[in-house]
Amino acid sequence: ADIVQLDATIDKFLDYARPDHAAKLAPVNVYGVVSSCVYAVQDHQELQIHMTVPEELMVSADEIELSRVLSNVLENARRYGKTPGTAYTRVDITTKHSDNTVTIRMRDHGAGVTADQLANLTKPFYRGDTARTAAAGAGLGLSIVEKTVQRMGGRLTIANAADGSTGLVTSIYLRRAPDQASGKEPKRRLQRPQIKRHLPTPTNLGDLH
Repeated sequence: ADIVQLDATIDKFLDYARPDHAAKLAPVNVYGVVSSCVYAVQDHQELQIHMTVPEELMVSADEIELSRVLSNVLENARRYGKTPGTAYTRVDITTKHSDNTVTIRMRDHGAGVTADQLANLTKPFYRGDTARTAAAGAGLGLSIVEKTVQRMGGRLTIANAADGSTGLVTSIYLRRAPDQASGKEPKRRLQRPQIKRHLPTPTNLGDLH
């Protein structure tokens, strides 16, 4: 287990040390990337994911890089955003879009963080009092997320939920790409689930609603 953690930590350092060149952008289907990331963690009992993403929405991005961003945010939420009083993290994934911009919004229902910590979450090696940057990690996860989003010409924001309840909201802003005609979508680089699905709620974790 120590070797696996060390390998993961080294990978984080290598990711952060990558040159800041612009990513190779192409039209990417948001639903396809999000569903692939969700499918990859479908058997993880600590994650309960609710996904509401239109199937036709396209962004200008690097498909692999966007997948890494979403997976990093999900992993951060799994570790540090558990719903108070439970053993799991609920994550809601939604999108908004205008003519030019798509926002991918990922919200957990954890305890959130203080204002001081919020301002530092994407700084490399920052470790706050809460477990968002606990010693179990490299202190680089959200720094890598922000850096990768910027390489794709996008923007990242992290805020506490503003609806009166707890939780951290990560918003990824990317340039919208034109919708693709049926049969004209670019070649996919990620493996897709063979069936469309929403993750079931295990009965032993109780009612999420």
